[in-house]
Amino acid sequence: MSLQNIGAFIRKCNGTTLRYDQACLELITDEKVRFYSQYDECEGCKLLETITLPSTGAVVLGTTSPLHYAIKNDNGQICNGTYLFEEYGQYSINISEVTKDLCLPRMTAEPDAALLPILNAVVTLLSMATLWYIVKGIGKRIIAGRLYARYFAREDNELGSETRVLTAEASIPRSPTRSRLRSLDIFRGIAIALMIFVNAGGGGYAIFSHAVWNGLTVADVVFPWFAFAMGQALVLSLHARLRTSMPRTTAFYLIARRSLLLAILGVILGSVNVSWSNVRLPGVLQRLAAMYLIVGSAECAFMRTSQNITPGRSLFRDIAAGWQQWLITIILVTIQVCVTLLVAAPGCPRGYMGPGGLHMSITGNMSLHNCTGGIASYIDRLVLGESHLYQRGTFHKLYRSSVPHDPEGLLGVLSGVLVLQAGAHATRIMLAYNHARARIMRWVFWSIIFGVSGGALCLFTKNGGPIPINKNLWSLSYCLVTAGMAFFIQAVLYFVVDLKNRWGGRPLYYAGQNALFLYVGSELLKHHFPLMWHISAPTHAQLLATHAAAMLIWLAVGIALHRKRIFITL
Repeated sequence: MSLQNIGAFIRKCNGTTLRYDQACLELITDEKVRFYSQYDECEGCKLLETITLPSTGAVVLGTTSPLHYAIKNDNGQICNGTYLFEEYGQYSINISEVTKDLCLPRMTAEPDAALLPILNAVVTLLSMATLWYIVKGIGKRIIAGRLYARYFAREDNELGSETRVLTAEASIPRSPTRSRLRSLDIFRGIAIALMIFVNAGGGGYAIFSHAVWNGLTVADVVFPWFAFAMGQALVLSLHARLRTSMPRTTAFYLIARRSLLLAILGVILGSVNVSWSNVRLPGVLQRLAAMYLIVGSAECAFMRTSQNITPGRSLFRDIAAGWQQWLITIILVTIQVCVTLLVAAPGCPRGYMGPGGLHMSITGNMSLHNCTGGIASYIDRLVLGESHLYQRGTFHKLYRSSVPHDPEGLLGVLSGVLVLQAGAHATRIMLAYNHARARIMRWVFWSIIFGVSGGALCLFTKNGGPIPINKNLWSLSYCLVTAGMAFFIQAVLYFVVDLKNRWGGRPLYYAGQNALFLYVGSELLKHHFPLMWHISAPTHAQLLATHAAAMLIWLAVGIALHRKRIFITL
């Protein structure tokens, strides 16, 4: 038998072709048995009958989570166990050989190394980046003067450096380039690149997909990181405008107009190929618009355009500069937490924040099938209508819930303001302190405070604590942890990029300059060639290649826009 035939054989399961994240378990028996199973990811869910076999047969199982299973015959349970099956693996259980109450599978064919494509992709991208810097380094030595100034000159940032650009004709004045904080654009570029990648499919990997309910994955952090960067840019822009004597009412008008345009654009994106009766009203841009309006309004009202440099208060200068904004944020977050924990949705327990469906209540004597998302989801269904909410949540299939829940719902806006305000505070630190060490120390300090606070709320576990980390609800712990991560990343980027000039951040820097355009474009075209390839029986390696290619294409678009000095924003 050829290797190709062997590969085709081991990827079959009782006549069914295995897909990625699937394995095959054969039950060897001479009697009728029933196989019950449930994935560990399904918190509090009872085992469900998966298949009934009159004799020896096989069942296809998922590999993204450990599986709890039990085998029963007409006389009752034969055995049970828990096992993490691996991708394309072949396993078997001989019912006649199992011990009482325990049956572990025997591997009959080696599984694939499911994570190897990720390693290959990382090595490939790092090799491409290294080659680029080598070529650029050689070019910088060989090509001087005009070409160097045109293609490799660094733009100035907002830290007070001179706004000059080297040209061959040094005597000819040139208008300064667009003034930007370089580490901010790189941070925003990281967020938008990851967002494009995970929205494309993330190679089919669970780590690049949203958590089923509680928990945190790479896909779950990109949205709050982008919101954090938006808060930074908001304060930078507004501070510059107010220092030029722009009236605060005019600044508020500009913020309100941008928020409205963002919300309208988000609704338009959600209405593509659907009738108005099924248009999704909440969404990513709508959530950003609401949070931007709230934080921007607070900044317009209370932002200080001059800093109090009193030596005795230097330790708390950043807090003193924004305590009114934080007071408003804390009030909104308190309202969100109180409503979540104290108000019960009809027919549901007070404080319920679970996925409903198969999820069991703590006492086990209350049906939670229609309680998906608790009071947050009920408010969305009551105000917006079920048909206008997101219908394809990652939890529906696992928990078998039929109630729609939108992860960008109304109540989550109040807690999400915390993330945007954290980004605004990161910029206030930069404005209040001139010394780089003071800025970095405070960013790291707030990173620790936010991270530890969020971890304490969930007891540093996935499903524990009074407020688990949950992106579907934008829980307080989720906002604190992701904002803490963003503080730390900002500190690292500022040190490496703006302070030490060790990394230019290309091409992420270019993507960050047109992040909104790249996001909208990727959402509109993500189902079209060459951003999506139809593969009949895809593997992780194939999906990872196509989804990474889509991300790189949009990064190339960002580079082209930068070369043409085109900055598209609202």
